[in-house]
Amino acid sequence: MNFGKQLSIGFKGYFKALELLFSKGFMKYMLFPLLLNILIFWIGMSQIMDLAVTARHAFINWIDLGSADFWGAEFLKGALSGIITALIYVLFFISFAYLGGYIIIIILSPLFSVISEKTENVLTGHKIDYPFELKQFMKDVFRGIGIALRNVLFETGVMILVFIAGAILSFISWIGVIFMFFITSYFYGFSYMDYSNERYKRNIKESVTFMRKYKWVAVVNGSLFALVLFIPYIGVALSAFIAVISVIAGTASMVEIKKLEDAETDKIFNAEI
Repeated sequence: MNFGKQLSIGFKGYFKALELLFSKGFMKYMLFPLLLNILIFWIGMSQIMDLAVTARHAFINWIDLGSADFWGAEFLKGALSGIITALIYVLFFISFAYLGGYIIIIILSPLFSVISEKTENVLTGHKIDYPFELKQFMKDVFRGIGIALRNVLFETGVMILVFIAGAILSFISWIGVIFMFFITSYFYGFSYMDYSNERYKRNIKESVTFMRKYKWVAVVNGSLFALVLFIPYIGVALSAFIAVISVIAGTASMVEIKKLEDAETDKIFNAEI
């Protein structure tokens, strides 16, 4: 399948996802990202505030400024405290922009498995025979978590190589940033589309081969989620909602790919007859 066709399937997946979200009862699944956002905000902000206070005190004591009484000492302590607090928040944002996507995928993996199956049932027009079994459900969940962990490790390795290359050859830094965006989008899309691969009984090796074949579909599917994570302040909150849409879009793309592959198989079979 050529580049343009893959992009088309990826974008059509999102249009179909928005259609399903507002017409087929998928909106109720947005409650889970809302609860996750509240949890992340409560835990994250509490921990960050504590970390900022600890870091400020540790730094001021380290430079022996805590007991200083020279003119302007209080102003200096206040300025340093503000800078350290700002740095802590910036580091938190950068860390979450990089790791937060996979944290969301891992935490919401059980939900995504259910959403993906329901999406396929709606799009195919009939109930697919995937009987619920707790053992199989947990297997699907752990596979989703395993894929996410695998992807973040591979992505980290690529990021380190790109960082080293950029440090040696500074003129390719911007190229490295663009390259990393595509890599990140690919791995996010891989994670969202793999729920379908699990239902189609593809093992991880087969899933990797399949996703490499349809890599541009995966890039399109993961790109919106990757972009949203880099929006200051509200990106983290929006990303969990976008993840639900991305799972629906990824499943819609997988259904379309399956139809095309089945049609191609039938065409070859009929030609041989």
